[in-house]
Amino acid sequence: MNYIVFGKLILAETLKKMTDLNDDDISELITQIPIQKYKKRTVLLKQGDKPDTSYYLIKGCVRQYVSNENGKETTVDFYIDEQAINIVSYADEDGDSMYSLACLEDCIMVSCPEVMTRDLDNTQPEFREMLKIFFQKQFIDLQKNYASFEAQLPEERFQALVKKRPELLKRVPQTILSSYLDITPETFSRYKKTLM
Repeated sequence: MNYIVFGKLILAETLKKMTDLNDDDISELITQIPIQKYKKRTVLLKQGDKPDTSYYLIKGCVRQYVSNENGKETTVDFYIDEQAINIVSYADEDGDSMYSLACLEDCIMVSCPEVMTRDLDNTQPEFREMLKIFFQKQFIDLQKNYASFEAQLPEERFQALVKKRPELLKRVPQTILSSYLDITPETFSRYKKTLM
């Protein structure tokens, strides 16, 4: 099965779960949605660039990170299968992206140019509803993750990762996960040995 057919099948199932659209409306909507494939290591957005595209990640893993003036990268979050990546919240007061996004795996995604999402009132009603649902879910997920993450000690963050996002342990290199948890790779290894 090619990636477009696969992407449309997953998208149809997602829309059935998240909207009130009937099968015909979903089929019609999906024919209008461009599905693209991005190779592992593709940089979708560079810190400092003007963000102009949001995404719906059908399959794959994307890393959100920042780099300091010395080039040290710190992982902020991960997006995996069936998650929205709304870049509207990425821009600073000058409109520049505060983050970078890179594919950690080959990814199948829907790209939503900013011009398409900027004026939802003039967007096709079904597509507008789909975008609202996807982006609201992303915002809720971000709020939950951030609030609990900030209040935890490093070991608690590791335990939360194992409990709430175990798939990341299989899909993301340990050095990147340790950056995300704000611990050294050695500490990550120690937690992994003792807690797993």
